[in-house]
Amino acid sequence: MDTIIRETVAGTVKGTAQDRLEIYYGIPYAEPPIETNRFKHAKLKTQWDNNNLDATSFGPIPLQPYNKLETFFSTHNQDFEQNEDCLYLNIYKPISAEHSETLPVIIWFYGGGFLNGHGSAELYQPQHLAETAHAIVITFNYRLGALGYTNWHLLNEDYDMNCGLSDQLTVLKWVQYFIPDFDGDKDNVTLMGQSAGAMSIQALMHLNEAEHLFHKVILSSGTLNFDSIDNSRVNAYRFKIMSMLQYNQSFETLTRPQMMKIMDKDLEDRKPSKGLELFYRPIFNPDTMSERILGDKPVLAGYTAREGDIYIRGRFHKLKPKRFMEVAEFNDINIDTQLFNIKKHDGQAAAITEYYFKQPLLDWLNHYPGSNKWLYRFDWSNLSSKDFKSPYHILDVIFWLGHLDILSAHSAPGDGETLELENEMQETVGKFIRNGECSWKPYTQYDASPHIFK
Repeated sequence: MDTIIRETVAGTVKGTAQDRLEIYYGIPYAEPPIETNRFKHAKLKTQWDNNNLDATSFGPIPLQPYNKLETFFSTHNQDFEQNEDCLYLNIYKPISAEHSETLPVIIWFYGGGFLNGHGSAELYQPQHLAETAHAIVITFNYRLGALGYTNWHLLNEDYDMNCGLSDQLTVLKWVQYFIPDFDGDKDNVTLMGQSAGAMSIQALMHLNEAEHLFHKVILSSGTLNFDSIDNSRVNAYRFKIMSMLQYNQSFETLTRPQMMKIMDKDLEDRKPSKGLELFYRPIFNPDTMSERILGDKPVLAGYTAREGDIYIRGRFHKLKPKRFMEVAEFNDINIDTQLFNIKKHDGQAAAITEYYFKQPLLDWLNHYPGSNKWLYRFDWSNLSSKDFKSPYHILDVIFWLGHLDILSAHSAPGDGETLELENEMQETVGKFIRNGECSWKPYTQYDASPHIFK
């Protein structure tokens, strides 16, 4: 790997040149959210320390519990340092033949239920997409769990709510400030995310301050149901009380391990939900957000044909029917049990696909005022593989970001058709971010049939 140097408005940044890409790891985009900033919104960082930045290794990732899905969607073991000082981003830029070429920008938002995930995970490393779409791709970290989505403002008026969302907003501001120094087009920024990442983007589409900071949107497998101020009050005081009961001290003085133990205990005390209850999520703040979705930006959105199969993986993994209905009620979902036999695991999985993913997305598209919107469904599976028998939640990310090596690591190497699908999906992204359109008919209420990736 060769070293590459960039001059920016904040000083010099050192990255690496790898396989026709410039890559910059671990760029701090905000002041560290520690000490007096611990429970506050992110603050844009506009100067490197000593005007020099070594961006050749990943920064720490947000505090989070172990995530077996991250282990599964990897080809090798990786160990990332967890730290509250976690607000770092990574840049993947094709090395252009034309030095003066300005490239469109994609900002990738990871999923993980607002409890897990980070921008350094192997699955989210987008070298292949950057090259195929010929675009700058940025991955980043945002605060998770209690630190990201507890309404601290209700406990102390000097603190803030939606700190994780403020991290995401600050990345958008960082791009506007810095991306021209990396030959990026600050007037052509696409937000692209999956699951909680897609939900985060939808939250930003209501945030007044974010409206003019991005231009196109790609949403995969996630439709946001905002938390309310009233419900966030319950959760905030619950956390405060647990801090006193468990450690006899204020939440403000908790150490990192204590913070994690309280989050673990909180989740343990709640009834099982297979990850379908998002206890941490963006809160609707009427002081900073619009009730309506802002702007008229091109949208590419979709879901996988069997989302629910990752939540209910077999008859020994289903929820009790009564509990399944309670979780649905928590999410404002009314399940037709005549259509879906929720006493069986496959009935629960199918109901999750329909009521948690497909129908909410169609409703969102129907309410979105923009006229340029496209719908897709991801149908790929490999029946001969025990790990990829159905097109479940997350599986499409392998194709969007270019990680057929993960299939191979699970003894399901990609064939010619698989490689062709990966190229089709990434070329779809490349066309969309440049032209704001797809190669199939736009979505309307009267023609809601999706384009099929299979």
